[in-house]
Amino acid sequence: MAAYLPNQDYRLYEVEDAGPTSANRIRQPRHQQPRASRHERRPEERSRSSQHRVQGEEHRERPSFWQRACGLCQEDHPLNSCRRFLELSPYQRYETIERRSYCRNCLARSHLAPDCPSLHTCRHCDYRHHTLIHGAPQLNNSLQPPSPSPVLRWNLVFVPTAMVQVVGEEADSPSIVRALIQQGASMSRISYSSFQRMGLRSFIFLGHRFTSFKIKARNQASNWALKVYALITDELPYRPYCDPIIEDPTKDFSGGSLADVDPRSNTPIELELGADVYSAIVQEGKTFSGVGAVYGFQTALGYLLAGPIRNLPINSPY
Repeated sequence: MAAYLPNQDYRLYEVEDAGPTSANRIRQPRHQQPRASRHERRPEERSRSSQHRVQGEEHRERPSFWQRACGLCQEDHPLNSCRRFLELSPYQRYETIERRSYCRNCLARSHLAPDCPSLHTCRHCDYRHHTLIHGAPQLNNSLQPPSPSPVLRWNLVFVPTAMVQVVGEEADSPSIVRALIQQGASMSRISYSSFQRMGLRSFIFLGHRFTSFKIKARNQASNWALKVYALITDELPYRPYCDPIIEDPTKDFSGGSLADVDPRSNTPIELELGADVYSAIVQEGKTFSGVGAVYGFQTALGYLLAGPIRNLPINSPY
């Protein structure tokens, strides 16, 4: 005879509810032994179901970054709470962010800095990067836009600017933007606002967001075109001059031959064409403008004017 089990009857109710039982099991009528209600369940079952419910609620309440492991130590915490990350120098933190494709503004992994919706800035310098990477030497070249720094207030440097047509792969018509020919820059850059306005496509390379497009001269009769790969940045646009330029170095050039229809204007720079495309733009030949030491350099975009210019105020006693 089988030994009596204290919880035998309870198990029979569960088996009966689950479906047909074997022939050697005793089935109790439902009216004789009613099924235990939800409030009459065993304490361990009630606690187990409550535990699962609480865990589910905690999972739903957690923000999205808790559902992803830390990119540095693979633990369950955001990067700015990682002990290993906080022990690094600002230089090493910046490199960690770049290698693991974090946003350097908010330390999120769902986007990069050009797409960052956060309005927060560094608490030390108020620039658009996270406070934890303040002081990284990689930021020194990008904290302030490259603009001429006058030795004296009336001395300026005429920078080579051009109005160019930018044509995207899926654009119906070209967009006209002001570009700076930046020979000292290793790569071309375009402002994030221009990238969005023109509807350009982007791609990720080495943890940064790039785009590609073709540039043409502002002269509609020119058939010259060049494909450019540019870094999308929020450090553009910026204005090239601190003070208005009084003297006119363009008087010896016809309007149609200039790359920029008004190179003295302070219209913001939205595109930088770096050394990666410089050799494809410049051509032989230069012409002295007769103002300061400004020369006109012949390029596929037209004449670019560049050089120091003496810019005295109109009512100067000197």
